Amino acid sequence: MTRQRLPVVLSAAAVLIAVLGATPNGFASLKGVARVALFAKNAGKVGGIGASKKPKAGKLLPLGRNGKFPASVLPVGLQGPPGREGARGPAGPAGPQGAGGLGPKGNRGATGPSGPRGATGAQGVVGPPGGFGLLNLARAGVTKYTVSAGGAHSSSAAGADGFPLVAVFDGSSNALKVVHCNDSACSTATSTTVDATVANVGRYPSVTIGSDGLGLVSYLDATNDNLKVAHCTNLACTAYTRAIVVSSGTVADDYTSVTVGVDGFGLISYVDNGNLRVAHCSDVPCSAVTTNPVDATAVGYSSIAIGADGLPLVSYLDNANGDLQVAHCADAACAASTTTAYDTGNNTGFYTSLTIGSDGLGLVSYRDASASSLRVAHCDNVACSAATLSTVDANGIEGEYSAITLGVDGLSVISYYDGNGAKQDLKVAHCANVACTSSSFVTVDTTGNVGWSTSITVGSDGLPFVSYRDVDNGLVRGLHCPNVFCVARLRRR
Repeated sequence: MTRQRLPVVLSAAAVLIAVLGATPNGFASLKGVARVALFAKNAGKVGGIGASKKPKAGKLLPLGRNGKFPASVLPVGLQGPPGREGARGPAGPAGPQGAGGLGPKGNRGATGPSGPRGATGAQGVVGPPGGFGLLNLARAGVTKYTVSAGGAHSSSAAGADGFPLVAVFDGSSNALKVVHCNDSACSTATSTTVDATVANVGRYPSVTIGSDGLGLVSYLDATNDNLKVAHCTNLACTAYTRAIVVSSGTVADDYTSVTVGVDGFGLISYVDNGNLRVAHCSDVPCSAVTTNPVDATAVGYSSIAIGADGLPLVSYLDNANGDLQVAHCADAACAASTTTAYDTGNNTGFYTSLTIGSDGLGLVSYRDASASSLRVAHCDNVACSAATLSTVDANGIEGEYSAITLGVDGLSVISYYDGNGAKQDLKVAHCANVACTSSSFVTVDTTGNVGWSTSITVGSDGLPFVSYRDVDNGLVRGLHCPNVFCVARLRRR
């Protein structure tokens, strides 16, 4: 259709509408149209009010499928009182820690109350005694008590309770006894016969404290020429076990010496058929041993200790040459060793006793029989391949039955027998330096023939304790020093 014909068409449509409206049929048609329009305008209404699916002012809201109005259009009723809080549910897993805030750190909160005390644990092994004043100077005298009414050889060590534990060969009954002192001076004690299985058993005992804190004693069965060991099963050694650890039948009637190695097992030096050997225990009670040769020449008077390198050192007399010897073991069981001779004059090295000084080096007390003197060898190195020799006492027949230990002042103290003429006394020497190149000594018992088979230890009071033989009365005594010098009535101004 063109723009020129559009006005013509509109004009014709207007004429037709005018004609139809002027006729009756036309009015009738218009009337019918009006009725349909009014109905359409009221469709979807109730009383003229329309409906809406959403709440609106002036509109009806249809019911939901459940036949009820939505809860959102119902009026809110009065809120009832809150119910009781239910049981707390288990805590959920902790979430990841958030990033730290930028603010300053708050003050520490108050410490909460202590929790309930737990059950008491089992008691551990008694530790070593604590520290003491170095000199323990007191204006007191030495004290002497009978340790065993029948006794010859003895050996002393400080027990786990700090009181002396003394192994005694009772010559009157030919039995091994162990005496547990009830105080540092051994004024009272408990004595237990540990071995009386055969005649003449318990000779040359040596006692140490095992890694379990209980006594371990090496000794001889002189009837069968065997080496035996007794292990205490309580602190006082009123209960014990025994074992024959070397049954060669050729163990010599000579000194035994026992210590504890770095593996916690005992080590025993002894003489078998004239040869020096070391027995290494297989367990703490020493129910069995392995033995290794150290020196195949004629030897005696052995003493053993553990050096600063954790390896055994053994001092002894080379009887064939009359020399002092020291063996340094190459392993814990002493399966291999090197030996060095010292003081190679004539007749030296009797009654050796070995300890480890505060410098970690070996220190040996011994008798020089040719010079009738007590001497000390201080090892110059851990292996003791060289040593410095010093004389402690040379006033006569000195140095028999010597025993050495380390005092609480870090200096060694030595007990020994002075058999010079009619003296026959017990003496104690105190080293003035670690190497014992100078020293002092004092006579501590002069009542008859005393001072044989000495043994020395330091108790929990830090003071020396000496066990020794009183020959005239056939017993073992215990002497308690009042200070590290063992000098009675010592006083400083």
